[in-house]
Amino acid sequence: MPTVATHERSGMVRVQVNSWMYRRRVQILPDQVGIQVTVPTCNHCPTCQGRVRGFEATLAKKPEVLHQWKHQDGATWLFLPWDGEGEPLDLLRRVLEVRVG
Repeated sequence: MPTVATHERSGMVRVQVNSWMYRRRVQILPDQVGIQVTVPTCNHCPTCQGRVRGFEATLAKKPEVLHQWKHQDGATWLFLPWDGEGEPLDLLRRVLEVRVG
């Protein structure tokens, strides 16, 4: 299970999410962690849209979790606030209830 080293606490990493076919980018910012939910070349396909709906359903059960959807680089991204404490990938695992590795 990869972790993000202290000196790599900003920037972009590629991760495997659950058993999704394509790896996704995770953007780590000083105050946010973003995960690429859709693939740019097929962000309107039923599979990608199902992943968006899955995260929406998970977040609907957690109204206290602030989040923001963004469209960038032709993909749909989900950003969560991050206070810089703990592992950013653990935040995604805990809040979105996914395997990230």
